[in-house]
Amino acid sequence: MKYVTVTAYLLLLFTCAPVHADDDWWFDVEVILFDRNLSIDDLNEKFEEQGSLAPTVASMDLIDNYLRPDISALKQGLPRCDAPPTPLWIPKPSLEQILATHTRWQAEQGFVADAAQPSTDKLNEDPSLPAASAAKTVDQMDLAQRLGPPTDDKQTTPPVTAEAIAGYWVAFSGINDYAPVSVPDFHYCEQPQPWLTYEQGQWQTHFPDNTLPAPENVPEFLEGRDWPRSPVAHLLPYDKLELTDLSRQIRQTRGLKRLLHVAWRQPVKFGQDNAEAVRLIAGNNYGTEFDISGKPIGEEEPTAEIVTPDNDVHSITNDDFFTQLNTVLNQGDPIPFSEMMALNQPESIMQPGSLAGAKEGNNLAIWQLDGYLKVYLKYINRVPYLHIDSEIQYRQPIVDKEQSADGSEVPVLQLTSVPFHQVRRVISKQVHYFDHPLFGMVVEIRRYKRPQGD
Repeated sequence: MKYVTVTAYLLLLFTCAPVHADDDWWFDVEVILFDRNLSIDDLNEKFEEQGSLAPTVASMDLIDNYLRPDISALKQGLPRCDAPPTPLWIPKPSLEQILATHTRWQAEQGFVADAAQPSTDKLNEDPSLPAASAAKTVDQMDLAQRLGPPTDDKQTTPPVTAEAIAGYWVAFSGINDYAPVSVPDFHYCEQPQPWLTYEQGQWQTHFPDNTLPAPENVPEFLEGRDWPRSPVAHLLPYDKLELTDLSRQIRQTRGLKRLLHVAWRQPVKFGQDNAEAVRLIAGNNYGTEFDISGKPIGEEEPTAEIVTPDNDVHSITNDDFFTQLNTVLNQGDPIPFSEMMALNQPESIMQPGSLAGAKEGNNLAIWQLDGYLKVYLKYINRVPYLHIDSEIQYRQPIVDKEQSADGSEVPVLQLTSVPFHQVRRVISKQVHYFDHPLFGMVVEIRRYKRPQGD
């Protein structure tokens, strides 16, 4: 009986150990990304596989969330522009109620009414003075009594503009070279829009755009916060970087351009399929110059045509929309749900090579380096080893030889992408270098012991 009890205890111990280990493995990951300043056309190596320009969506998007935080909660708190400014459960107070509340407040504060100062009732009794003017006069007299007589040494402070506040914030974020900040018009209410409308011969769905504009480039350093007992992954501050000497050597080396030096803290799980992918973005933002297909923005696109289930091409207008709709409905041919939803998806979602589709509203960013980094543990001969699974897309504008063959003086550029994918077993506290003809990546992983709670 004793041996059975001991065997059962050991089985329970070994069974529960990996589950407990998954919750206890935390690591600090430090990454340096740099560009070799080489042109794709100048390389002898030919990259047959064309990468994707679609933004990578990972399970943890720490850098993009740092640059463009989610403002959905702020926009949801704004009232509707066609609704009253006061909440529905609070009726709009009348002028008499406002004056009565102000009088009670003065009595509670211990203010003594001056005999020379006309009371609210006397002002309201004067037929030549409207009630609104009376209330304004009372407020002005009360404000003047609180402020006292004007003095010459008092100066009016000019208001701080929204552009100045935005400029301070951009400078605080570490972006040194930026154009003058322009702040769009801000509305203190949201214009209500119908979810589904029929415009220009097509059904249009309206979704609120809660995205912020992306910067022109990703800063080299990101100042995070050190949360010792944080339950989620987060960026670390600059003083937690340990590869500063190597980063400085890369910056000072001729032919290399440092793009990013960042560190974050994350939990690490066992198994490649269970690993959390952390998105890596660095370099310039080509989203303002090229579209998702790599063509320069501004070129005329062919008019989109709608293909009906009978393989006939039609241009739907407001007059014949319902006629064609009834024709399609009367045919009775089933339309697969995947095809119906594909018509409503942005082109970035249909691009291969990324973890998932990305929706960035009207502020699509196409970064020079965009990919993910997975760190996971794997048992080899009953010993846990760290592994890195990295996949990165390198983007660069090159000359479009087909479009430039017409003899035009100005060459036509196109944005191309070169993929990089590598899986490697690594050791903690060792510097590991991932080489590519166009860029390089340095990674160091350090074990982190979370402090115990109370």
